[in-house]
Amino acid sequence: MAQVHPNEDWKLPETPPVWDQELMATIDKTVGPAFTDDPLVKKTGNLQGKHYKLPMSSKDSKIYPGITPVKGALDLLEKLGQDQETHGFFGAVERMKFRAATAETPEISKPQAYKRDMEVFVPEGVDTSKPSPFMIFLDGIMWEQLGGLAPTLRGCRTFCCCFPTMGGAAAHCQSYMVTMDNLFKAKQLKPMVCIFLDPGSYGEECIWGSQRNLELDSVINYFEHKFTDFVEQEVLPFVSKKCNVTLTTDADQRAVMGMSSGGIGAITMGLSGRFKRILTSSPSCVNLGYPYNPQAPLQGWDYHSGKELIKNQDKVDGLRVVVVTNEFDYMYQTDVKHCFNWPAATLRTAKALKEKGYACQHIFAKEGIHCDPRAMAQCFPEAVKWIWSETSD
Repeated sequence: MAQVHPNEDWKLPETPPVWDQELMATIDKTVGPAFTDDPLVKKTGNLQGKHYKLPMSSKDSKIYPGITPVKGALDLLEKLGQDQETHGFFGAVERMKFRAATAETPEISKPQAYKRDMEVFVPEGVDTSKPSPFMIFLDGIMWEQLGGLAPTLRGCRTFCCCFPTMGGAAAHCQSYMVTMDNLFKAKQLKPMVCIFLDPGSYGEECIWGSQRNLELDSVINYFEHKFTDFVEQEVLPFVSKKCNVTLTTDADQRAVMGMSSGGIGAITMGLSGRFKRILTSSPSCVNLGYPYNPQAPLQGWDYHSGKELIKNQDKVDGLRVVVVTNEFDYMYQTDVKHCFNWPAATLRTAKALKEKGYACQHIFAKEGIHCDPRAMAQCFPEAVKWIWSETSD
């Protein structure tokens, strides 16, 4: 969806948007623009526990046999405006595609098998004879790979004065597996099974119509709980069997973290009532889903605006959510009438959750970019402890 722009002279407007004060009033904590890594993110060492690599094949799935966008899929979507420049994850300026699916959009997907990557960490202290609490990290392998790359990027900055900002924000990525292990070792969290789950496929040229888009962005997951059912019926039994662990069915002892499309995926799983501890950054609560659904024609935007799905569904008792809004997130320059502005969507999502009465901690990252790893390196340990706590502050 975002492409590196070849023109190095193309500069971004650095003036942040001015948001409605009712939205800003929902913020509980502000971080940035100078970010400080939490010590538990920086700390390295050997994992204490068992680490499994468990790929899954689409041929074994009854729910998701696999899709991919057809050639030229982008041209079949409605163009909302000119492609927009945005802050790139690795420091470059990128171009964002400004598209949406409508009632007139034809079929843009075709069948295609896939392999889904998954890794599981069972830390020391987990009693495998009893139902264990657990946490799912959506897009988890992708983030682990970026966390593994980050030390190299930081090293290049240290040893070569020619590249003082090499890697951009990506140089601050963390291994969430390592950070969770550090929290367990420090006895700041009780040991739990950690599941790092990637989507079937990402969609290299067009996110719309991809397997990831279907799993995480499509509003069908809100109405029919398709992705949540996939996790319940196919992922969790597979993990239990391969890792010889019993995973709890108690929604209060199940957590999900996701960013971007994984962020709205995590919120959707929370709203199902089956996972009650949710952590999200830059959730794609925008008009990004496919196929078009008349029940929620604006897809993720209808969670907080339009159909106001969060407000109008029955409340999920005990749901706790951390929401991280990044100030310079995707499409922050665009008019909200297009329903494609990530900071506006995240602010509105936090407001909707709070107005519904949910325990919601809203963190605002000044000058933060999409899924900003600098903000997460500062906030994640405290945020994950908060979702697993019982306090309201």
